[in-house]
Amino acid sequence: MLSIHLKKTWNNFELDVSFDIPSGKITALFGPSGAGKSSVLRMISGLEMAEDGFISNGNEAWFDKAKGIDLHPQQRSVGFVFQDYSLFPHMTVEKNVAYGMREKWRRKEIKDLISTAGLSGYERYYPAQLSGGQKQRVSLIRAIARKPDILLLDEPFSALDWQTRIQLQEDIKNIIKQFDVTTLYVTHDVTEVYKLANNVIVLESGKRVKYGTPEEVFLGKRLSTRVQVTGKVVGIEHDSIMASVTVMHADQFFKTLIDTEELKSLDLRIGNDVIIGVKSSDVILFKI
Repeated sequence: MLSIHLKKTWNNFELDVSFDIPSGKITALFGPSGAGKSSVLRMISGLEMAEDGFISNGNEAWFDKAKGIDLHPQQRSVGFVFQDYSLFPHMTVEKNVAYGMREKWRRKEIKDLISTAGLSGYERYYPAQLSGGQKQRVSLIRAIARKPDILLLDEPFSALDWQTRIQLQEDIKNIIKQFDVTTLYVTHDVTEVYKLANNVIVLESGKRVKYGTPEEVFLGKRLSTRVQVTGKVVGIEHDSIMASVTVMHADQFFKTLIDTEELKSLDLRIGNDVIIGVKSSDVILFKI
C-alpha cells in the first residue's frame, strides 16, 4: 500500500491531500480540470516535488520532507502512462516496450507482452504507423514491463474517439488484472470510474473531499429522489460492468447508467414502467 500526504502552493492554488492507495486495486483520482489530479501523479512519480509531506511505499520512503528524502524518478518503482503516449518515435514497438524493462530484456518476454496487448505482428512498426488506441496499448505495456509497484495513468483515453475508448477501457482493465498491478489513474468521467475503479478519490480545488467505492461516493448509502420522472423502458445496452437504460416519458427520451448487477437484480426489461429519481444536489439549472 502507498500512503500519500502532499502539500504544495503555486499561483494562488493550494494542494493539500492525504490518502492511501490499496495494493492490487484500481483507484480513480476524480475531479474537474484544475483540481490538482495530474500534479499528484507527477509528485508520486518524482517528476514534480511537493513542498511538504511524504510518499511511502510500504516501509520504503520515496519522499519525506521532514527527513530530507526525495528519491529520483528512476529510483521509484513507478510505471507512468501519459495522455500523449510519450513513445520514442525512432523506436519500433518492440524496442519501445524493451526500453521499459529494468533488466536486460529477452525477446520472448517482449513478444508475450505485445501479444497480451493484442499487437502481435506490429513488433517492427513505428509509432507513426499506429492508431491512437494502438499507441496507448504500447505505452501501457511499456509501463507494465518495469514491473512497477504502482501504475499511474493520466487520463489515458482523453485523446481517443468514443468507440476506441470503450474498447481500450476493457483491454486496460484486463491487462491490469492479469498483471495484478496497483493502479492510480486520473479521470473526470463518471462512467469510466464505474467501469474500471475499485475505489475513487474525489479532488476539488486541491483538497480530498470524498473517498470510497464508486457507489458510496456518487450515490451515497441512500438516494434521496427530489426530482422524479416516470416512463417506460425502451432500450437496454450493457456489458459486464455497466448498463445503459433508455426511458421514454411524454415523447421524450432519457438515458441513465446503472450497474449491470443492479440491472439483473431489478430484472429490468424493455416495456417495464419505471421511475428515474434524481438527487436535488445533482440538478443543474440554466438561464435561457
